[in-house]
Amino acid sequence: MTSRDTEFLSAHASGENWAAVASELADRLQDMPVPPHALAFLYVSEPLADDLGSILTFLRSCLGLEHWVGASGVGVCGSGRAYFGVPAASVLIAPMARDRFHIFEPLQSEDDIDAPEMRAAIARLQPVFGLVHCDPGAVGALKTLPELARIGSTYLVGGVASGERVAPQIADKVVDSGLSGVLFASDVAVQVGLSQACTPIGPIHRITEGRGGIISMIDDRPALEVFREELERDGGGQAIATGRYHVAFMIPGSDTGDFVVRNLMGIDPQNNLMAVSGEFRLGDTIRFVRRDAAAAEQDLRRMLGDVQRRLPGKPRGAIYCSCVARGPHLFGTENREMMIIREELGDLPLTGFYGNGEVCNDRFYNYTGVLTLFV
Repeated sequence: MTSRDTEFLSAHASGENWAAVASELADRLQDMPVPPHALAFLYVSEPLADDLGSILTFLRSCLGLEHWVGASGVGVCGSGRAYFGVPAASVLIAPMARDRFHIFEPLQSEDDIDAPEMRAAIARLQPVFGLVHCDPGAVGALKTLPELARIGSTYLVGGVASGERVAPQIADKVVDSGLSGVLFASDVAVQVGLSQACTPIGPIHRITEGRGGIISMIDDRPALEVFREELERDGGGQAIATGRYHVAFMIPGSDTGDFVVRNLMGIDPQNNLMAVSGEFRLGDTIRFVRRDAAAAEQDLRRMLGDVQRRLPGKPRGAIYCSCVARGPHLFGTENREMMIIREELGDLPLTGFYGNGEVCNDRFYNYTGVLTLFV
């Protein structure tokens, strides 16, 4: 890399413990021209969730960078590489003056968005983009997403943190609970791509009866009967309990047929009922989808091609927020998903994590990969 202060830098490492990982990261980054003014992103794998504070303190001291955001994840990733089940961490350093971003501590409710500091930051930055992280135990905080996006007219990306016992986030310090993150000034240019791991297997339907997560009627027909018919046409047969099929809720007003996938939690064959995760309303439109490796790779390459066509030039850096159900569970090996991204976009500074759900725009997704490219 050149010595220009506009370069993004990244590094990733694994080791026996937090000290070994942090030392490796510091050594790699100190060999690079670290800019004097920057925002740093740090993600750690589950085995290091308890040590996130120690890693942050060490890297801040070694690199002389004050401002950090990030989270713990089931896995972490860098360019062409992902880590699962081992102590690992990944860092991206974005050269950026302090007045071009605002880091905020966890929001618990919409009232927190109205706090004077947040209001002042939104008025100053006029943000069109933001990165957020959420505590898995505070899923209610995800309800602040639409309001945060609306007030700032801000496109949000990110994901839900994870950990075996704790799921910390970073907002200049280690925090937990709620929704934390960073808002960027309107002149920070990005391109965002969303890749679904699921392929529709039939037409769009409408929920006509049900409540409390239980769907009883679809298109005025018994819900399970409709689902079984589509499985038969897809060759799924008796595959209801395999976790391969899910329910996708269509995004109102989307001109691209976008949807959010929710898990099929259970069925009641006697009463033809289906239980799904998440809330719904009568009249919501849905379709059934299949999750498999071939569909996931095809859609990932489609998304990367679409993002490339929108780029004004070579991207400077990237953040990738993916689902724990992707990675090796979907692509076969732990590095395959990240290798596809590198094959399509080249070897660029990149960091990211695998969490318990993803954020794109003002919505919460499952089974998706959300890529942000700084341009």
